[in-house]
Amino acid sequence: MRLPFETLLNRIIVLSSQIQENITYSVNNWADVIGKFNLQNQMEIVIRKEGTLPNKNSDNSPKNKPLWLARSIAISGLVILVGNLPVQSHSNDIQSNFAQSFEIIPGKIQIDTPLVALQTSKPESTTNKKLSPLPEELTLPVKALKTFAGHTVNGSHSKWTTHKVKSYDNLTNIFHKLGHREILKPLMKDETISAELEKLKNGSIVRASNYEGKLSELVFTHDNINSYVITQNNGEFSGNWNKNVFEIRQARASYTIENGLFYDGRKAGVANKVIKQLVKVFDWDIDFSRDVRVGDTVTTVFEDIYHDGDKVGTQHLLAAEFTNKGRELRAIRYTNKDGSSGYFTPQGREMKKAFLRTPLIRARVSSHFNPGRFHPKLHKIRAHKGTDFAAKTGTPIMATGNGTIKHLGRKGGYGRTVILKHRDGYTTTYAHMSRYKKGLKQGHKVFQGDIIGYVGSSGLATGPHLHYEFHQNNKAVNPMTVSLPNSMSLTKTELRDFRSKAINLVLQLNVLHRFVKADIEIDSVIGG
Repeated sequence: MRLPFETLLNRIIVLSSQIQENITYSVNNWADVIGKFNLQNQMEIVIRKEGTLPNKNSDNSPKNKPLWLARSIAISGLVILVGNLPVQSHSNDIQSNFAQSFEIIPGKIQIDTPLVALQTSKPESTTNKKLSPLPEELTLPVKALKTFAGHTVNGSHSKWTTHKVKSYDNLTNIFHKLGHREILKPLMKDETISAELEKLKNGSIVRASNYEGKLSELVFTHDNINSYVITQNNGEFSGNWNKNVFEIRQARASYTIENGLFYDGRKAGVANKVIKQLVKVFDWDIDFSRDVRVGDTVTTVFEDIYHDGDKVGTQHLLAAEFTNKGRELRAIRYTNKDGSSGYFTPQGREMKKAFLRTPLIRARVSSHFNPGRFHPKLHKIRAHKGTDFAAKTGTPIMATGNGTIKHLGRKGGYGRTVILKHRDGYTTTYAHMSRYKKGLKQGHKVFQGDIIGYVGSSGLATGPHLHYEFHQNNKAVNPMTVSLPNSMSLTKTELRDFRSKAINLVLQLNVLHRFVKADIEIDSVIGG
């Protein structure tokens, strides 16, 4: 039963007054107690419940008993007053039969009865005393908790709407995708803003900020460095160019090819744009149409584009490693002082070769280089000094390297043929064309990737295809296996600059290589 506050206070006062009549004060002061028990080092209290008064030889002699009893009751009263804890109604029996005392014992906590649990019960032997458990020491977890060590995680509810301009987009379509088609006309009334909006092109990133359903800010960029910011104030729009509105962050990803280069790349968080750059970089060393195998590994370091905490796009491939059939190839992106960029091996040799491996973008090899081939038309053994690529009539044919047109016209069984002369004793032959590229003449210079003609079946051909030959010092070699020369080398100054800039990317590839070999997934959202 819970006693009323005034009744409880009156009982405590009565009990205290009755006890005070028999109190004999000790001659010891508090300083003596501190010195005896070293309270400044460690002090703990023991509360003892006693059924009979101790003898004179004990520490709790009758001489000191009233003082301890008075202190115990006073402390009990204070605890009850503060917590208003429940107290048994038979407190008179407690006064007559039992006494409470406490001792100061360093080193342990020994509790007989809670101070406020004053109950009438039979005295218990001191042998029934129980030691309360000491406070448990907190221990560190055996396994470290996972924490986020990269950039701040993006919120799932962005206030921005994003659209990446496509080649077929117009302003009406762009603002419709942003959800603010109605704001286009007011914006176009400002000549300065309208002139900048008209410059939006394929690849430009446009972002609109929404506040209470209305446009509060519009930002767009063409190069991810310079940004045009349009703000609204009291219904009037103003715009200006700013730098570093968009942030470029490094990202990393590694994966093993199981279903396809692009499919597995997307699952690993690598955008198609980055994978296309990777294919272009390694295209001189790997035939991606037939050389890629299940189990090949890909490691990439690339740039992600962020704005106001949101990822809005992907930029350049900075470094890559491709392991194809056990052969490891690496490439590092480097920008010269003149602003031109290229990909180089960690040793400084350019990945780009002086020649493309194949003169067609998509083609199937129908006949390989074979010096002892049986000719299907002549029905006799005749060396096949090149490689045949089956393709539809009219498929564009590219020059595989920079050179000069040495021959343009019919050439016996080769039909319509173009022969290019390149540096260092190299020549390439393109035969069985249906027609030539308009405007080409003998002696004209062409560059790697230029269209020089179209697939056909002129001459001794069983069907539409391109016959391609690769000659080195007037000797025909297999164009699919020959070691292609590099197109450019760095100067000594450029090489020193390249190595100082590439060392960080090489170290990242080393770490990622170990992860992918151990089959540990790398999360591309962990920034650098």
